Amino acid sequence: MPAQAGAPIDSPPGAVNASSGPAASLTFPQSDVAHSGTMAKTPSALLPAPVLAGLLALSLLAHWLAFPLITTDMVSDNVPWLRHMVGAGRLAAFAHPFGSYTPPYLYLLSTVSLLHGAAPDPYLVKLIGVAANLALAGALFRLARTLGLGAPVQVAAAVLLLPSVVLNAALLGQCDALWAAPLVLALACAVERRHVPMLLWCGVAAAFKLQTGLVAPFFLGVALARRVPFRHWLAAPAALAAMMLPALALGWPLGDLLAIYPRQSTWFPDLARNAPNIWMIVGQLPGVDAPALIPLAYLVAIAAAAGYVARLVRVPVDGRGLLLAALVATLLMAGLLPKMHERYFFLADVLALTHAANVRTRSGWQIFMLVEGGSSLAIFAYLSGIAGFAAAGGVAMIVATWLALREFRATNPARDIPFEDARRQFAGWRHRSL
Repeated sequence: MPAQAGAPIDSPPGAVNASSGPAASLTFPQSDVAHSGTMAKTPSALLPAPVLAGLLALSLLAHWLAFPLITTDMVSDNVPWLRHMVGAGRLAAFAHPFGSYTPPYLYLLSTVSLLHGAAPDPYLVKLIGVAANLALAGALFRLARTLGLGAPVQVAAAVLLLPSVVLNAALLGQCDALWAAPLVLALACAVERRHVPMLLWCGVAAAFKLQTGLVAPFFLGVALARRVPFRHWLAAPAALAAMMLPALALGWPLGDLLAIYPRQSTWFPDLARNAPNIWMIVGQLPGVDAPALIPLAYLVAIAAAAGYVARLVRVPVDGRGLLLAALVATLLMAGLLPKMHERYFFLADVLALTHAANVRTRSGWQIFMLVEGGSSLAIFAYLSGIAGFAAAGGVAMIVATWLALREFRATNPARDIPFEDARRQFAGWRHRSL
């Protein structure tokens, strides 16, 4: 008989409540729960050690080949920002707004500018992304160990082999791992039911990139389902504010700091920009006024987010089930929101790999291959200027999302909760939260 959720908030990961009833829910298969109350480990090795070593060597070769290549974004944005800090002063530059990214990224750019002259400036920009990828591998090791996955070192190393991860830093000069790594750590804290650190890591991620919102429905659903007190939710904005304080102290106007993300939302009017999602496919259809569909896309995404959160509150998820739940949220939001880019499935790539390493099933590996394939096609669309590659990636992402949703529903079936029981649960949550 499957284990049932409902353990107290301060219970250890994998704890099982002996109570049952209409409000009880499935969390993860019994095979995931050892008699001691901890999650059993999955099979040890993802790949034979010599094979993994060979693939890591290929990854290093890919970095070496890609580093000299420069994208237009680096020429117009990152490199000029770095040179501005060198010319104006690494601290004095923050007295006036510059760049279009948030200050936490610019802090790192200021740090690597200390090597200005020792290496080409584009290399210094890419160094941030490479370091972020290594931090992501460390965060993934932490998550794999928390989940009880076998060979956590191999799981962490495997993320450095993903084409979308390698190309993100080594070729594009991007650093999406800066926001993905804190979210992986937040997921590990969610598994451990450590909610304040979970929300703190969410705030750190949000300080780097607005893409943190792609997985926000997951953390919102977890917080509501577990009745996390509202005062604990303040940890997220507190962490975000703390990351902005150095720039504010150096003279960056508060009003401009608050306007960074609203400005970013107006950068371009495209329904999708090389994003492997349904809107990229729709935008390729003849006679379609793609920008006119942006309000509809927002409504669809908001409705999907609301339905997802309601489902997570109604059928709480725990243990390893949280990994799949986070993957589903990321796929849904990046797949349905408008104005997405080719890189916005970055976190989905990482979570899909971890999920496949967790379940070790055909479905798990299919989801991973489809997600990674979709992301890689989108990057190729950006590099080649051929939008059809991104549309093909969108087909792969839609199939991956359907498979992930099917698996999520199968492992966490919905159960009807009588109205009176639901009302009492909400009243108890409200009393506890205030």
